[in-house]
Amino acid sequence: MESDKNSDHKIAKNGNAPLYRQLEEILKQRIKNGELKPGDQIPTEFDLCEQFGISRISVRQALAELANDGFLCRHQGRGTFVNHLVASKVTLVRALIAEEQWIPPLREAVLLYNEEGHDRTIHLDIQAVGRPQLRSEILSAVGRGEAPDFALIDWAWRVEFSNLHFLKRLDRLDPKWAEEFKADLFPAFVDTTTPTLYGIQPEANVSVVWYRKDWFAKERINPPRRWNELVEVSKHFQKREKYPLAFVGGTQAGETTTYQLLPFIWAGGGNLFTNENVGLDDRVVNAVRFLVDLVHKYKVVSPDVVSYSWDQPARLFAQGHLALAVGGSYEKAVIQDVSGWDDEAFRAKVGCIPIPAGPDGAMATVAGGMTYVIFRQARDAKLALEILKRVASPGLMHKFCAETGRSPTRTSVVRALDSERDWFSHHVASFLNSARARSGITEYAKVSEQFQVMMENALSGRMNPRQAVEKASEIMKILISENRNEDVASL
Repeated sequence: MESDKNSDHKIAKNGNAPLYRQLEEILKQRIKNGELKPGDQIPTEFDLCEQFGISRISVRQALAELANDGFLCRHQGRGTFVNHLVASKVTLVRALIAEEQWIPPLREAVLLYNEEGHDRTIHLDIQAVGRPQLRSEILSAVGRGEAPDFALIDWAWRVEFSNLHFLKRLDRLDPKWAEEFKADLFPAFVDTTTPTLYGIQPEANVSVVWYRKDWFAKERINPPRRWNELVEVSKHFQKREKYPLAFVGGTQAGETTTYQLLPFIWAGGGNLFTNENVGLDDRVVNAVRFLVDLVHKYKVVSPDVVSYSWDQPARLFAQGHLALAVGGSYEKAVIQDVSGWDDEAFRAKVGCIPIPAGPDGAMATVAGGMTYVIFRQARDAKLALEILKRVASPGLMHKFCAETGRSPTRTSVVRALDSERDWFSHHVASFLNSARARSGITEYAKVSEQFQVMMENALSGRMNPRQAVEKASEIMKILISENRNEDVASL
């Protein structure tokens, strides 16, 4: 009997799957096939280590994952037992995300749901594919008819995906909850002209200029609030570094280039669009010229920014090579990870401000972030929504934002932030009332790509600022016109 039990439940020590994941699947299969029944106590950690020849660390991680998924219940002083809820229907819900940092709140939301005693237990299958691959992975999955139940996407893709009929309307899945959720959001994250709700945004970030607060204090310099001040302080810190300021400036960084440099257009009084029509005028040319001058005239920014990856300015800043770096508030974790600064050291050394104002504008910032969406191809859209409702609940939103330095999108959660304990989230939240969202037009993704090309053409010197802007304007108009003609033809 013993040999039968072990013959089909072996750990492959040299296999591709992690040891803990293999044990997790073995125990899960035993639960599903009835070897371990609801209420049964499972073997101790020591026994499992002995039985499978793996470390206690691997055993603990496997048991933690099973508990998170609702298969096991742990009772202090008594042991670990198969959850009685496993006797009910177990439903697999598939999710696609960019990075693993989003997994803990999802796991916690599923655990909350499973502990509430519903007639179904959720098992969550999460795939983290990396930010650069996320969009192509989603488009490919939808094209194959294999979309996940829900995914975490860049907020800027929401309108495009909804107009392509990829997404479920959340306000139809649960109208009352959707109305209450929208009423609690900051204006930048909700369209008040329509009841439609396609996404749930659990956190917010804003584009900022990071600056070395400790360096500025030592030199008795205030952070810049206008473009001329940005030039002056950057030139001042050239005594420490040849290029004291950085941003991303090309197609290599993708959407991050738009996120970082679009607010310079706003700060100069310009806009990409006026009443949904391309509006690249002289104020846009002047803003692009200012960015080019930072590289080629004032020489405070490296010409290499056109080939920077999306997080390179933040990493250079964390390594002590920059006095200032244009970036996003979401980069706090990256900066701390690279620098090794704990929260106290980060607070002492780093400050952040909105993008400084141009001669004809005001300080500006983009309101960004990721948003959860549910696909039309979802096998159980309502169950997926139950997970997301809990992820966006005040408790989990507050916990995630406080731990990651993000800012809540719900005004009620922002009011609950402690100005000392949650100091960074509290500070970033102060930018949200004046922050602006990127355009919500259907063609946004393609237009953003042209914005990136425009900046790369100008910053690399392939075109002068006016030529780069005029070329981008011409292509953007064609893109929008073609798309709208297609829309009319389909009516």
